[in-house]
Amino acid sequence: MKKYLLVSFLILSVSLAKAQDGIMFKIKFLPSHTYQIETNVSGVLTTDLSANKDLADKLASKGITQPLVANVQFDNKSTATTGAPSVDNSFPITMVKGGAPTINITINGKQIPIPIPQTAAFKFYGHVGADGKINLDSVGGKRLDDSTAAPIKKMMNSMMGAVNFPDHPIKVGESFTQTVPFNLPMAGKGMVMNIKVTYKLTSISGNSAYFNIVQVMDMQLDLKNINLSLTGNGSGKMVYDIKNNYPSSSNSDMKMFITVKSDKINAVATAKISTNTTYQIN
Repeated sequence: MKKYLLVSFLILSVSLAKAQDGIMFKIKFLPSHTYQIETNVSGVLTTDLSANKDLADKLASKGITQPLVANVQFDNKSTATTGAPSVDNSFPITMVKGGAPTINITINGKQIPIPIPQTAAFKFYGHVGADGKINLDSVGGKRLDDSTAAPIKKMMNSMMGAVNFPDHPIKVGESFTQTVPFNLPMAGKGMVMNIKVTYKLTSISGNSAYFNIVQVMDMQLDLKNINLSLTGNGSGKMVYDIKNNYPSSSNSDMKMFITVKSDKINAVATAKISTNTTYQIN
């Protein structure tokens, strides 16, 4: 009994010391692992299109009255598989975006059919460098030139990395903020999006570190005939797997304010979006 208490005390002491000294966090892929990522999004969008008579009349003819309340559910899965490391510590990676996602939409309680092509899984092939960054070699078996690979590589590194931790140890109670800009040129001005996220380390237990999340989002979409503006804020939580250098789960709840302007429509809407992501690492 005394021996058991002594061992328990030592383990507790080491854990407390580690928390007090801080821990270096970093999200990176490890060689010879499989990462299964599942994302579930649900939301409610509310708007009133009465001022847009032609559109409101078309919706009314289909039994959809104002105000309009849309419920959306979206599920998607992806997998990343890494191979054995080479002499320069890089290793191959294959990322597979699952086939067609599952989308369910109802408007004022009426099911809206969404035609979704049953496409095959989309595959990215590349390697992870010693610095932990993804370098894409081909998409769907077709090699990429530098001009094509650059924007895709930037997007994939941003999506798969998710969080850029500070380059110093973090203690329980400390926070850090990162801003994630995303620009996508399109016909017209394109899309500009900035997401500001603050992470606060609240506790460490065993192999898991727990973070609270506060986020602010601003997006502008300018096309030839339409302008969309979206602002929002929310909060959530993330659990980080210390051993695997990767999250094990994350969730967030966002409140958004949306405006849409074009020559045919002028509308405002509010939305509440919940996102839950789980990561299984083998």
